[in-house]
Amino acid sequence: MEHGSLKYVLFHTSWAITLTSGLSYFFGLIRDRVFANTFGLSRTLDIYNAAFSIPEFVQQIVVNAALSAAFMPVFIKLYDEKKGDGYEYANQIISWFVTLLIILIIITGIIMPQLAPHTVPGFTAAETAEYVKLSRLMLITPIIFALSGVYGRILLSVKEYFWWGLAPALYNLGIILGAVFLHPIFGSTGLIYGVLIGSLFHLGIRLSVVRSRKYKFKHKFTLKISPAVKETFVLTLPKILQYAMWSFMLISFVSIASELPEGRVTAYGYARNFQSLPVSLLGIAISLAMFTTLSHDAGKGNWKKFKRDFKMGLIKCFSYTSIGAILLALFSTPLIRLLLGGGAFTEADILFVSSLLKVYCLAVPLESILHMFHRAYYSVKNTVIPALLHTFTISMTIMTAKNLAPQLDVFAIPISFASWMTLHMIILAIIFPYVLRRKEANLPVQ
Repeated sequence: MEHGSLKYVLFHTSWAITLTSGLSYFFGLIRDRVFANTFGLSRTLDIYNAAFSIPEFVQQIVVNAALSAAFMPVFIKLYDEKKGDGYEYANQIISWFVTLLIILIIITGIIMPQLAPHTVPGFTAAETAEYVKLSRLMLITPIIFALSGVYGRILLSVKEYFWWGLAPALYNLGIILGAVFLHPIFGSTGLIYGVLIGSLFHLGIRLSVVRSRKYKFKHKFTLKISPAVKETFVLTLPKILQYAMWSFMLISFVSIASELPEGRVTAYGYARNFQSLPVSLLGIAISLAMFTTLSHDAGKGNWKKFKRDFKMGLIKCFSYTSIGAILLALFSTPLIRLLLGGGAFTEADILFVSSLLKVYCLAVPLESILHMFHRAYYSVKNTVIPALLHTFTISMTIMTAKNLAPQLDVFAIPISFASWMTLHMIILAIIFPYVLRRKEANLPVQ
């Protein structure tokens, strides 16, 4: 009866992720409208959007690589056996992540002026200097998101989906506060202050829940290398390659757009934000909820249930995201006009971004299914195959987009992305039954 209650559905199922993702996107749309009406498709906003690239790259390779694949299966196994062991493991991971991040951030901050000509080659000297300043400030956020990421995975592991999902909404709220109240005072730096405030909101809500009376988790700094930490590092190494390539792809997209006419970096960013709406609300929400279930199934060796849960999740994900992509494409122009139009964002800007979004909608079900397959692989502790395949397809995506950009403008980015993600998805689907059969027989994957 408890599992069928409205409270359980709203807090402990994939609908909780969908609900909170919707709230996050609501604040995200307000954020984008404030930016669009204030700056339009301008170089100022190009610089601000580009400043996320390097900090997010640092965060991806150190934090997200481990948390996306390695942390939850290991934590859940320890937590199911003894809660204290799970919490001790979380403490060790936090300590290692923060230490590695501090070292990497210092190095990155020092060499940022040398990186800038490669990441934003189309910017002038003054624009590049502003980009370097904002990027250095943004380098604080990976540490905050590392802590929030671990706390968030603990919440996911115990199916506290609502509190996990509320954090991104609060993050966007902080960015809005920065744009409305701090930008008039501090200029572009005020926008970054808003990002920092939002990241602290992101961390605060998750920390307050995991340290609540129910879970009683408290962090204690330790650099102990337990067998669980060793296993995490082994599982993470292939993911570092995968996430590094994904981040490199995003940096490359910004680099490609920076060499096109003014405003293309921002136009790409808007289209990508809207395209990610059904991916996050539906695809990622379903895949994250499925990841928890599949990790428990795999941990208990219940392969019959594993297959059934994965099949049901796959059908649900593809059906929902396909419908979402079609609706988003059909209503792209009125949606952009309603949410972004006005002020400095002209009718020509509306039509350009909506056209770009229509092309990007092709990638909605593809990217969503990729999330499903990746988490299925991770739940059986296989990170090598997705990582190697991801590296190949991303390399080809970047090369294709760069070669097509002179002819297709910024439209080359979504066309290349959708094309190579299709191949990626097909290959993962072909290989997975073999991986699962080897796992059932308790044999290594060759």
